[in-house]
Amino acid sequence: MIKRKIAYCLATLGVSIGIIGAATTNSKAASSAIPDVSEWQGKMTSLQAQNLKSQVSFVINRRQYGSSYVDKYATNNTALYVKYGIPFGEYDYAMFTSPASAKTEAKNFYNRSNKSAKFYVLDYEQNNVTSGSSKAAVLAWYNEMRSLTNKKLVFYSYQSFATQYAGSARNNFDAQWIANYSAKPTITTDLWQYTNKYYLAALGKYVDNSKVVTHPASWWTGNSIASTALADTSVVTTPKYYHALNAAKQVTVNKKIYLYDSRTFSKANRVKTLSAGDSVSIQSVTKRSTGSYYFTTTTGQYITANRSYVNE
Repeated sequence: MIKRKIAYCLATLGVSIGIIGAATTNSKAASSAIPDVSEWQGKMTSLQAQNLKSQVSFVINRRQYGSSYVDKYATNNTALYVKYGIPFGEYDYAMFTSPASAKTEAKNFYNRSNKSAKFYVLDYEQNNVTSGSSKAAVLAWYNEMRSLTNKKLVFYSYQSFATQYAGSARNNFDAQWIANYSAKPTITTDLWQYTNKYYLAALGKYVDNSKVVTHPASWWTGNSIASTALADTSVVTTPKYYHALNAAKQVTVNKKIYLYDSRTFSKANRVKTLSAGDSVSIQSVTKRSTGSYYFTTTTGQYITANRSYVNE
């Protein structure tokens, strides 16, 4: 997805030369391909979709390029995935300029999406934020999407950009999809986009391809709502943790918990005991690398986001 218009053109010109060798090289790996697809690969046909089904684990299809541009073939392609039983997710190539526009972009993305998608992706690799911080914009996108769906939300970028412009905001997402074409990423990575030169025979095109790292393929293709990297569950009606803030930005304590002055919830970091019925004002919710979530209070302290202990 990293912009490569010239590369796509060159790849297309090279198909006739490399098709035999590429098809041979990828024949054994085809069944585990995880390509991302956009209008750059052209309008998919029914025959291509039928052939694609046996060559991929799942597909990630672009829905929009920011709020103002809808991928020309997203509706066609995703309808074919549904028709032929190909699991898929959809992604939004982010073009937002502020937290407010990130919220609007997320809403447009969800409204335009095919609701049979297994998960939704924020593709954030270009910083256009001119008002507020980029990290706040990423969080605003996440919070809006989480208010609209309980399906898995995935953050995508390349490694250096992710750390600089998304920072800890990306830890709220249920999974992180990281691009690095030279080596395995050294930051949290659940899905690794390792190449932009994978020949996908069904389409007759070179595409980006990825491989699973922590989540098994069944996690991505299942119907479960957001879950942790260690859990490959089937259908779960309610997540263990709150993943987003409510409109009031307040939670009520269900039973005795502690307020902490550190994100590490150890006995030494307890600063106050909270009892059932106590209300706490919240400014953000964050996902740990272990999969658990915690709230940051408006006073800069921390409490659990576990639904057994607090209620929004």
